[in-house]
Amino acid sequence: MNEIEESNSLFQDVWSMYARGAGGEVVEQPGFVATWAGVQWPIVNVVFLNRLLPTGDDLEDTLKRINDFVATKQQPGMLIACDDWLPDAKDQFAEHGWIQISQAYGMVAEKCTTDASDRDLEYRQVDSQQLRCAVADLNAAGYEIPPEMAREALDHTALWGEGCFGYVGFLNDTPVATSTTYVRPNCLYVALVATRPDFRKRGLAKAITSYSVQRAQSASGLKRTLLHSTPMARSIYESLGFRTVTTFPMFLPAALLAAAPK
Repeated sequence: MNEIEESNSLFQDVWSMYARGAGGEVVEQPGFVATWAGVQWPIVNVVFLNRLLPTGDDLEDTLKRINDFVATKQQPGMLIACDDWLPDAKDQFAEHGWIQISQAYGMVAEKCTTDASDRDLEYRQVDSQQLRCAVADLNAAGYEIPPEMAREALDHTALWGEGCFGYVGFLNDTPVATSTTYVRPNCLYVALVATRPDFRKRGLAKAITSYSVQRAQSASGLKRTLLHSTPMARSIYESLGFRTVTTFPMFLPAALLAAAPK
């Protein structure tokens, strides 16, 4: 497995965990896998293109099957592709009702820097509903969605068991940052990193991610770590030793975007 395949595989693996943990389903069909949590937050109702699509006709056929699948769902979803697996022409996405809203950077570190923790932060491991909701609320603030939407997706004990090193950082008893590292077969995976907007640019995301990865490394003996970053957070992960191996355009339905408040 090369690094592009590895990045795709881990993306789908962890999102499958989110889907199943929320009581949803994972459905694999030719050309795509749907990790559908069945909640209102589209970021955990995801359809991934899961193989190389060398021609426009291949992409066209796959998008038709994806739209047939999504049409059976009541909740909104997201489509995620891998740039290295797409043909040069990508007009078909918009033609099939999918509008690109961002991209994720698939990143890897052979050994993530783990000496960047902040002595002022109090690190609490996620082991209760209160802390699960703190993770959800911090991510909701980061994505500018209602906290109830994130709680519906993340407040499930199945997501926080063995092999999960999720932490919330507190300053003066106030939750201000969060990061989770999952132990997966042969590597670690970082996700759900967020900082309260009024506490950004203080190094808190870097600090708590460093701490979470260090705890997962100590428990598992694994060093190689993967993640998928937003454009805004990419430089933080580069400072921890991560490098980009591929990119993932992310799409939402045109109808959902058109209905969103201006």
